[in-house]
Amino acid sequence: MSDEKTPGISRRNFISGVGTAAVGAAAMVTPGANVEAAQKKAPRWAMVMDLRRCLGCRACTVACKAENNVSLGRFRAVIKEKTMGTFPNTKKAFLPLMCNHCEGNKEDGVPPCVKICPQFPGERAKFKTADGKTIRYRNGGTYKRPDGMILIDKEQCIGCGKCIDACPYGVRSFDPFVKSGGDSTKQAVDKCDMCAHRVDNGVEPSCVNTCQGRARIFGDLNDPNSEVSKLVKEHNLDKGNNVLLPDEGTNPHVFYIDPDNLLKTLYTQRKKGKLDHYMDQIP
Repeated sequence: MSDEKTPGISRRNFISGVGTAAVGAAAMVTPGANVEAAQKKAPRWAMVMDLRRCLGCRACTVACKAENNVSLGRFRAVIKEKTMGTFPNTKKAFLPLMCNHCEGNKEDGVPPCVKICPQFPGERAKFKTADGKTIRYRNGGTYKRPDGMILIDKEQCIGCGKCIDACPYGVRSFDPFVKSGGDSTKQAVDKCDMCAHRVDNGVEPSCVNTCQGRARIFGDLNDPNSEVSKLVKEHNLDKGNNVLLPDEGTNPHVFYIDPDNLLKTLYTQRKKGKLDHYMDQIP
């Protein structure tokens, strides 16, 4: 699989912003960026979905499964599809879904999936920024890294499923082929991790790398020169109506450029007890 980058982000410039750490860290830098300024704190990784450019080809879902060895019947990246209008004036609309890697509410900055985890707060861990600064945090079965990635430690996971119920977006599921490390009688939980293993080595997430329409843009919100920061500013994506379920107050960091208001016409919140958003079903 090719590791070509999106236009405007060269491999050398991407890697030049990478910081090493025990848990991994990186800082995406675009041409003209102030590298020194971008390295003074941990990056805040985010994704922008440009719905004007999504083709519904599902290259992202396939690339994600291949890259992360996602179990049969499960998807970490999903495309919701709907035919709109009446014949002969019809068109198809596509809405990509994934873990939103939420910042958490304004009171404590902890996403609901992390807060509900029985291991929260977990064991002490260290995160190093690109300039060598150490940031202390706690991991767990489900935890938030200082760079904003929401990750799962399947060795600590006990397979209780509380994080699945707490996620309002329905993007978590049990992995039917992996036992949880904390309770070998139960299945571990799985979801999108923004290809942390790739990002930690200076490579974009697999879904971004393979997107044929260049509808997925990944980068550092803490770097004002990154493409995601510029898009968020240009399209006012941080105003609350350009994320899924803004009323949930989870502060998602997956933003949508949505001129046709597809977030309201195409997206349906999962019903309690239903886990439909980890399955990609073509109508």
